[in-house]
Amino acid sequence: MNRFPLLLALLLASSPSAQPAPAPTPAALTQERELTRRALSSDYGSINVEAQILVGQRPSKPLGPLPSVPASRLLGSIIRTSGGPEFPNTQSLYFDSSASPAQVQAALQTQLKALGWTAFAFGPFGPFEQGGFQAEEQPAALAYYRLEQQVSFDAQLRRVGAVTRVTLNLNQNPNLREQLQFQDMRRAELPTNLPALRPPSGASVQPKGTGGGGGSWNSSASIQSSSTAAQLLGAYGTQLQAAGWTLLTKSVTGKTVTSVWRFSDVDQREVTGVLTLQTQAPGRYAAQLASLTFRN
Repeated sequence: MNRFPLLLALLLASSPSAQPAPAPTPAALTQERELTRRALSSDYGSINVEAQILVGQRPSKPLGPLPSVPASRLLGSIIRTSGGPEFPNTQSLYFDSSASPAQVQAALQTQLKALGWTAFAFGPFGPFEQGGFQAEEQPAALAYYRLEQQVSFDAQLRRVGAVTRVTLNLNQNPNLREQLQFQDMRRAELPTNLPALRPPSGASVQPKGTGGGGGSWNSSASIQSSSTAAQLLGAYGTQLQAAGWTLLTKSVTGKTVTSVWRFSDVDQREVTGVLTLQTQAPGRYAAQLASLTFRN
């Protein structure tokens, strides 16, 4: 008797693919929820933080007015509360959106302004962000505050496949006034007046360095992309406009495309900006961003 077919049949019958996993019992779901709450909470020392998980729900009493995420599905919320100032209360909301990160970001910015939120002067990455060309794309982010309520808001946006994952965070911030004062003091110590430029879609960027002083700065990079120099100039130009730069002129000279800009620095001095891309080989470019401050 050939036992191989019988053994094969027994193996197939006992394999995981032949037996679908049983549905979790109510007791298992309760234990899973308890474990998740414990992982999100803290009982270290005298700090006692409790976490509440709301599946498919917003907080019933948000710490501040919340914007709507366009074309989105709400996954749920996590609320963390504590009994003391050591760990301020926080609320996090999680969404999936079919809109692009740029569309979500624009919609949130419009709503937040209408709801009375104020954008942090240094943006979501604080006063320590290095300006000029950046090497890798980071998640889009927003940072706002309401001083009287001592509440801060931030949003994180990241494209994953066909979905934009959106996280909205509300934080009680009892030190908000001091934080704003600290940022004001840091204005005079900013390393550069150049905004941080993220890689355009599909581009690989290798920064070559940023240098300067006295209000005049320069950043250079090597770029590989299937886009044309003019398309890259336009993509970077969109970011410069978002940073408050005003376009004056565009020009093309041989393999070089250039745009000239004007903006005001933190001391309200008028500064000239120049963005240049030069084609070195098909799909390869050299890029420079410069700011020029003329002193009396």
